[in-house]
Amino acid sequence: MKNILTTNNNLLERVKNYILKSKCINDKDKIVIAVSGGPDSMALIDILYKLKCELSKKYNIDYVVIVAHVNHMLREESEDEKVYVENYCNDRNIVFYYLKKDVKNESIQHKMGIEEYARKIRYDFFEKVVNETGSNKIAIAHNLNDNVETILLNIIRGSGIKGLCGMNYIYGKIIRPLINISKKDLLDYCNYNELKPCFDKTNEQDIYIRNKIRLNLIPTIEREYNSNFVNNILRLRDLAILDEEFLNSYTTQIVDKAIQKKDEDCIIFDFEDILKQSESIKQRSIREIIFRKLNNVEGMENIHIIDILKLLERNIPKKKYIIGNKFCIELIQRNIARIYCNK
Repeated sequence: MKNILTTNNNLLERVKNYILKSKCINDKDKIVIAVSGGPDSMALIDILYKLKCELSKKYNIDYVVIVAHVNHMLREESEDEKVYVENYCNDRNIVFYYLKKDVKNESIQHKMGIEEYARKIRYDFFEKVVNETGSNKIAIAHNLNDNVETILLNIIRGSGIKGLCGMNYIYGKIIRPLINISKKDLLDYCNYNELKPCFDKTNEQDIYIRNKIRLNLIPTIEREYNSNFVNNILRLRDLAILDEEFLNSYTTQIVDKAIQKKDEDCIIFDFEDILKQSESIKQRSIREIIFRKLNNVEGMENIHIIDILKLLERNIPKKKYIIGNKFCIELIQRNIARIYCNK
């Protein structure tokens, strides 16, 4: 029992230190926590609930937690999971928000895969709760094992260095306080604290690519090639993060120097110095400018970036590059371009 207690206390201490180091939670934060009822999300809400007092008293970090739960109507036990999470919240006076959606049928109507549509429904709901409650962050229970799976998935999809970095503590409004905690530690935490989380049986079926990576690919590599494979992936991640941080810092300097004007309507930038950079920095600079205008680069493929660079290299005033209803880059004079949203 003593060893289990020590492990439990150590986990709370580790998460607290990760929060302080990453600054993913700050004073006066209002956090919407995505809680499915599974072991990861139940550990997350329980840990953040228990750390509130210590973080407030010792570190002046006072925050509010709100729970958001989505029922995708894909499994019979979904209703029981809703009741379980709601009861947990009621017992601790935590505000509980709930959404029920027929994901299977609606995904067909929207011509999307079930997994893709379910994710969209979840994050749209989390944003809605954020807006309704005046919150500023969304906490997701991604853990170390999830991160390894994400890196492998990115490799399979042909990712660059950024994909090798996996998920971080902070991504916009999203925070991941458990990203460096293993699945085993979270399960042990739930057992010790008698949380009795719900278990999604579909997680043990190799019907989705992420499940196949977890259930088939990783065990096969560990068994047949290298038993230390997961730790090696994490070392690769750490090296990639160092390179990515340097490249981001250098790109930021180039872009800051290039931008001549930035307002709600457009960004005007001088691209002469950008075109003098290496191909890597040129592409990163264009992505960064697009991000600064749109606040995301979703749907932007490498071929789009290359085409934009070709436009800039030709350097013919009045020429444009249009991405659907997203944005337009227009050369307004030699070496000067502007990016604006299409209306």
